[in-house]
Amino acid sequence: MTRRQSWVVQPEHKNLSPYRFLCRVLAHVHPALLKQALIDGQVTVDGSGDALNRPLRPGAFVEIALSATLIQRAAGRPRDLAVALLYQDEAVLVVDKPAGLAVVSERRRDRETVIDVLPAAVAADPVTGVRPRVVHRLDKHTSGALLLARSRAAKQVLTQAFVERRIRKEYLALVRGAVSEDEQEIDAPIGADRRHALRMRVDAARGKEAVTRLFVERRFDGYTLLRAEPVTGRTHQIRVHLAYTGFPVLGDALYGGRPRLLLSDIKPGYRSKPGRAEKPLLERQALHCRLVEFDSPATGRREAVAAPLARDFELLLKQLERYRRG
Repeated sequence: MTRRQSWVVQPEHKNLSPYRFLCRVLAHVHPALLKQALIDGQVTVDGSGDALNRPLRPGAFVEIALSATLIQRAAGRPRDLAVALLYQDEAVLVVDKPAGLAVVSERRRDRETVIDVLPAAVAADPVTGVRPRVVHRLDKHTSGALLLARSRAAKQVLTQAFVERRIRKEYLALVRGAVSEDEQEIDAPIGADRRHALRMRVDAARGKEAVTRLFVERRFDGYTLLRAEPVTGRTHQIRVHLAYTGFPVLGDALYGGRPRLLLSDIKPGYRSKPGRAEKPLLERQALHCRLVEFDSPATGRREAVAAPLARDFELLLKQLERYRRG
């Protein structure tokens, strides 16, 4: 099966390459698939495949033959990597990012990012075809609320708001052990770890200012659920600061957290079935962005948008409540 789709190039798309044009008008299709369609000769400009390396002119006729394979691959992403829309206005989106989905692709390791899997209704501006822009990041294996800008102007406003610390975020983090202080503030500069390319570290000499406020939300027998509010926005800040205090995030192997938690670790007398490996209760770091609060560039109103706790995290807390109630 082949489905043909075509467009007449509008003035706002003048001088775009055919590839960039298709990325805008087919924002729900992964860019790698569109590039392959170009390579395979499935795209024409004014009926010819000879102009694919030249800028488009207004009035040009662009057509793509969407093969069954491309359609299936575009629509067949895993359900657990879909993102839910939590809030939208003319300037911003807030989405609920699942763990395992990257915000940006680093070193081209990630085939899909948040922008690639946005709901079709908000994947691109209906007039300009411009896709939303990333304003801040969540680590790939952190779930929760993510703020996106719908235009370059909105991104500039929100980026400046982050610089001026007018955007507030709340995270939930589960750690192993008993955190004694109900409230504390970690003020410890963070810089790159020169001995490990992927890690950051507390570095009083070369690091940049980093401040995180911590509040105990719930104590279990052997575990503590914390609310973390980063005042600054350094890479891996909450993870680094919790490891620095001696309480790394559960499941965060990069910073010393126990790699996984099993039901047999918390349920007295539990034994898994013979011959069957026990599945971990949580297979990623126990970190979730619960809330983002900001002034919308579109309305000027202060918005506080909450993301429901990810299901794997929620089930883990239910098991702790049942078997490790403090």
